[in-house]
Amino acid sequence: MKIMVADDDRDMVDMLSYWLKGHGYDVVRAFDGEQAVKRWRETLPDLVILDVQMPKLDGFEVCRQMRSETNSMVLILTAHDREDDEIRGLEMGADDYLRKPFSPRQLLARIKAVMRRSSITRGASNSSAITVGPITLDAMRHEVTRDNVKVRLTPTESRLLHLLITHTGQVLTTDMIIERVWGYDESGDSGNEKYVVVWLRR
Repeated sequence: MKIMVADDDRDMVDMLSYWLKGHGYDVVRAFDGEQAVKRWRETLPDLVILDVQMPKLDGFEVCRQMRSETNSMVLILTAHDREDDEIRGLEMGADDYLRKPFSPRQLLARIKAVMRRSSITRGASNSSAITVGPITLDAMRHEVTRDNVKVRLTPTESRLLHLLITHTGQVLTTDMIIERVWGYDESGDSGNEKYVVVWLRR
């Protein structure tokens, strides 16, 4: 599995590369936004670990460009007190976020969770589009059509909508939603599910 690490902090990139290579991952490195987009297009990594504050192009714009061209998984890195960055990153299409500072175990757990979700999405993509009333969900394209109007969804939004559509009339706990959509074993206090539900309600 190939992972790209994009951060203008070279010490951070070196440290993350060391951790990831030690666990068997191939690593691509980038130190600013423009370089991140260029190397991402050249190497097509499975997952991108993306700092939101980079020169030339910030992480939000990099994420937006990646999401417009592919369904590569994106994990953004944010400062511990920047909730607005977390919300904006998810809105731009990031699959998850991790607050600095973090431990190697936290990073590896998030990577595994993101990739589990990717496997779930691929499994859902093998089935036909689902239609419920005026809504049709195409899991592979991450698109929903409502009253013949197409709406582009992020992979996370697509997984959540798929879960809700296929469990109509059933009570889903927060832990169940997080396990199926985000891939965590426990809810913790990330609040990701609240953000995505807000986007889907719009």
